[in-house]
This record gives sequence, C-alpha cells and structure tokens, in this order.
Amino acid sequence: MSASAKRPSSTHERPSVLPRRHGTRLRHYWRSHGWACHDNIDIDLLRWGLIEEAEDNALASCFRLTDTGRAALGDTVVHNRGTRSRHAQVVDGVARHLAGLGRLVFTELSVHTVDSTTDKARWAPCKPDVFSLTRSLRPDHLAPQVHEIKVRRSDLLGELRSAKIERYRELAAEVYFVIVEGIATVEEIPAEYGVILWRAEHGYTIARAAQRHDYQLETRHWMAMARARPFSADEDSIQLSF
Repeated sequence: MSASAKRPSSTHERPSVLPRRHGTRLRHYWRSHGWACHDNIDIDLLRWGLIEEAEDNALASCFRLTDTGRAALGDTVVHNRGTRSRHAQVVDGVARHLAGLGRLVFTELSVHTVDSTTDKARWAPCKPDVFSLTRSLRPDHLAPQVHEIKVRRSDLLGELRSAKIERYRELAAEVYFVIVEGIATVEEIPAEYGVILWRAEHGYTIARAAQRHDYQLETRHWMAMARARPFSADEDSIQLSF
C-alpha cells in the first residue's frame, strides 16, 4: 500500500481538542507497538491524518503516529494539564471558602463505601473532591458535606450516569456539585443534589441548596479522616484545633 493510500487526504474535520478516548488511543500507539484496534476511533484517527499503517509488512495491522499525530498528542497533553490545573484551582477555592466558614475540610479523603452496582455488595473506594464537617463535638451537629468539582461537561455527565454519586450520600448529609459556569444548567442535575456555580471572578455561588439526608458516620469513616490531613488555608489554620 502506498503512503498516499495510507493517509487521508483531508484533515479539516479534526476537532481542535481531541475527545478523551481518541487522545488515549493516540497515547497508546505512541507508547506501544501500535497493534490496531480496528474500531471507529482508529477510523477517525486515520481520517484526521494522525496515524498511519506501519510500512513493515512483517508487522500485521500496526499503526504509528504521523508528524501531525505527534503534534496533536502534545496539544492533548497540554490541554489535559490545563484542565487538571483548573480543577485543582476550583478545589482549592471551594476548600478555602468552606474553611473560612469554620468547617473542617478534607481534599484528599478516601473512604471505603458500599458499591451496590453488583449483585453482591462489596467495598469500593470513594474519593470526594472536597469533604467537610462542622467543627463540633456533637455527632448530630457535624452536618457533613461533599462538594464534587466538575470543570468539563463530559466529566459531569459521566458521573451522573454512574452509581458513584450514590455513594457520596453515605458520607454526607448534603451533596453539592460545583460546576464551572457554562458547562451545564441547574436543571440537568438531579434535584436531590445541590448545585454551586463557580465563576473565576466571583467564586462560589449557590444556585440550588442540596436536600438533606440522614447519615451515620462509622468507624471506617473516622479512620479515613484520621489517616488524611485536613486542608490548611494557611500555616496557622484554626481548623487544626478545636
């Protein structure tokens, strides 16, 4: 097969930012021997001129990146780093806001919760972006909250389709989705969850209060908090002491 037959003649349909699955596949071909998957993602990558078939006839159905593909992979890495950085900025902003209200805040908490998606219940790790408690010595005054941060629409919709959001309610009396303005409307998020709009200039705005649910923090929850380090807005954070 000639080189001209291997590459598509037009790349005008390629999006400026590759979809996540396409970027992942491109990274796979960069890191591996390029064994072809022969699915729609491969068709897109071929059509966009990002991959080509290997010229070595001894290798069956292998792809390698073109120069355009390498450039697109670099752009994807830069975009993903920017997205993660934006997510981290919003997490930090929400955590600082809650700490300023006097709450005890965790941004690296991992708790084993019950996964009910299988026929047989099993434990599964749950890692809320921001978990916080009222600083109180009375169990009925703790009012635990989960704030889940979403800066991309695809991540928000994927989480709403999964059963992961159900596990947040095991941890908290109230669960909020913090969404960057413009990625979704309040009505798209189920009514039992609160919605907070995050604007770069104005920060934290409650668009809809969360419904309050019953909760019961158990030993495993307290042990997870004991292993985690509370968020500290400054070196002398008052939340490190009661």
